[in-house]
Amino acid sequence: MVEPSVSISNELLEKYRTVSNATVLGRLLHRGYDKTYMTGVHSLAPGRRLVGRAVTLRYLPSRPDLARRVATGAHGEGFNETPRWQALEALGPGDVFVGDAMGLSGVSTGGDVVFSRIVTQGAAGLVTDGGVRDGHKVARYGYPVFAGGSTPTVGEPNILPYEVNAPVQCGGVLVWPGDVILGDDDGIVVLPSQLAEELLPECVEHDEIEQALLEYTQQKRISPKSLYPFNDETMKIYAEWKRRQG
Repeated sequence: MVEPSVSISNELLEKYRTVSNATVLGRLLHRGYDKTYMTGVHSLAPGRRLVGRAVTLRYLPSRPDLARRVATGAHGEGFNETPRWQALEALGPGDVFVGDAMGLSGVSTGGDVVFSRIVTQGAAGLVTDGGVRDGHKVARYGYPVFAGGSTPTVGEPNILPYEVNAPVQCGGVLVWPGDVILGDDDGIVVLPSQLAEELLPECVEHDEIEQALLEYTQQKRISPKSLYPFNDETMKIYAEWKRRQG
């Protein structure tokens, strides 16, 4: 099996905190990655930026024999060693819990007690295309929460946690363990980990160019239409902006 994931440092994650999600998405599209934006996954805590490495958990539709196995652990370890707890215990600083709930936005992947573990692990946040039970309570923990919705239901009659740190889909996007998860009020973008290092300078420059154009066109009270797509005049404006920045 191909293993595209590479280790992402906390220092690199921090640099992505100030980069626009739209810019990352645009640079990925330029490279042919056209399915990196999750659909049906929204912030339950607006205003919070999410940047972190994916720790994945795959849920499956419930079935009686599978339910018994999950309830006792795959090897009889007991409920406390089931896949959901294994995923939560695997989290560390800079990690994001990513739950593949097959897009069942009204079905709970966990609630406030379960997801309180994200706080005590010092992890970066929570992403799922399923629902979060008592989502308003989970949002109070202070970390970014992205989900298909908030629900009062429990999940186990419908779905069961099954596999930890394997490739999953979430919101229609492939997520490999270790991929960079980027969230803001517009949603979630998944950055393949092997592209994170090389893509950063392009993203930073793109955001700087747009800032330079914004300042220039606002000061001159002119339309930016002649400066898109970026062209020679655009780059002259950017070079002057960079000079002023020192």
